[in-house]
Amino acid sequence: MDKYKCIMRVENFSTKDGTLLLSVSDCGVRTAVKSVVSLCEARHGGYVQLEMCPPYRKRTTGKDSQNSHIWAHIQQISEETGNEVSDVEDYVKLRAVKRGYPYHINKLTGEIKPESMTKINTVEASYLIDELHMIAAEMEIELYEG
Repeated sequence: MDKYKCIMRVENFSTKDGTLLLSVSDCGVRTAVKSVVSLCEARHGGYVQLEMCPPYRKRTTGKDSQNSHIWAHIQQISEETGNEVSDVEDYVKLRAVKRGYPYHINKLTGEIKPESMTKINTVEASYLIDELHMIAAEMEIELYEG
């Protein structure tokens, strides 16, 4: 089964008995949660594996943003190495997966497919920036801040 990302509201948490009550208003998310819960009840004794973190903001865009920083470095590395911009973009995303950059597995090929930058948050964008700095250092490219 696929993993789903969603933001839910914490309604209540009890340290006394360890119960956590979450709510979500979006009907599409409710449907996805229901399918996961039903599967877990039927096949896993009612246990679910849950990854939790604060809801980070989407990556920044516009002048002096994370997005501008990422694209300036991708373009500079592309120019200095003679590689296509899209190839540098794909390469940095694949390398950033080890840091936690989001991806899914292509069910037909079994290959890792990193997420589009339009869907990432500020933390995930920082993984790309860090990886771009590493790539430039390995290739002895002095990046200019764009």
